[in-house]
Amino acid sequence: MDLIDSDSLVLGLALLAAGLLLTIYWWLHHGRRQSLGPASDPEVTSFTSLETQMAEVDGWSIRYHLSGDQTGPAMVLVHGIGANLFCWRALVKILGHKASVLALDLPGFGGSSKDPHARYGLDDQAERLVKFLDHLGIQKCYLVGNSMGANISLAVGLKFPERVLGVVAIAPATSPRLVPALWLTAPPWMWLASPASRILHRRYLRAMHSRSVFRQDLIEDGRIEESFRTYGGNSAAVRTLLLATAAIRDQRLPSLFKDLKCRVLILWGSHDSLVGKKDIAALEAVLPAHESHVHLGAGHHLQEDEPEWVADKILSFFPITKS
Repeated sequence: MDLIDSDSLVLGLALLAAGLLLTIYWWLHHGRRQSLGPASDPEVTSFTSLETQMAEVDGWSIRYHLSGDQTGPAMVLVHGIGANLFCWRALVKILGHKASVLALDLPGFGGSSKDPHARYGLDDQAERLVKFLDHLGIQKCYLVGNSMGANISLAVGLKFPERVLGVVAIAPATSPRLVPALWLTAPPWMWLASPASRILHRRYLRAMHSRSVFRQDLIEDGRIEESFRTYGGNSAAVRTLLLATAAIRDQRLPSLFKDLKCRVLILWGSHDSLVGKKDIAALEAVLPAHESHVHLGAGHHLQEDEPEWVADKILSFFPITKS
């Protein structure tokens, strides 16, 4: 999943209310709450296999990874809801031979700062992403987004067409029905974020991750610990996760993108348990121009299930000629 590789955490749960009830269920039926202690170094290292650094941008601390050939336009990788930059680790190593590759933790996720009082809608995150690119001196780029990250990437292409050379939307979550209107995101109910974070169970996180990837061997212990480290006992992280559903629940989707000018490539896995064929078709129906490919056997995190296939489609779509 994306950090919690959670389009499954939110999309799979449908509501944080359901998430809260499920975590209570695990707590009651397994007798005790697991420790909130840190993961062992070998486990975390096996999952977090990318070197990262921090940038201070407009009041946000943003974690990112930058590698590859720095002479051409950057390829910017944008994760989905609940995920983080490590969901791109396999793809980064492949694309880095051809282009400059930048992966980041969006504000509110992963190792980036989390403001439980900020807004995390499409327009908000698109503007933050562009300010981050400004900070790094990146004027033009290719955008590759997964799920909610695809929504944000498309929004950047719409709002800042002069900055975007093209967008690859992997399992785009552009159907508001994927996350019903969350009454839990109303301020009076946000107090539930704290108890939810404190009783969060690793088994629950494992179940959520299992909905993001089709290859179950990818759900290693380090992956679970990375998610647990972010959300276990951290009410601010849970709250921002809830607020970020606004980037999927946006009622303008998918028709918002009918005036998109940049080239768009849609990639989707036939075993995606979160974004369905009808959701992809609805987006395709409004896009002025696009190219689509489906992988017969991959899940929601196509970039993890089949990184070589995804890299091949991306490099064929974008005019990158470096050897």
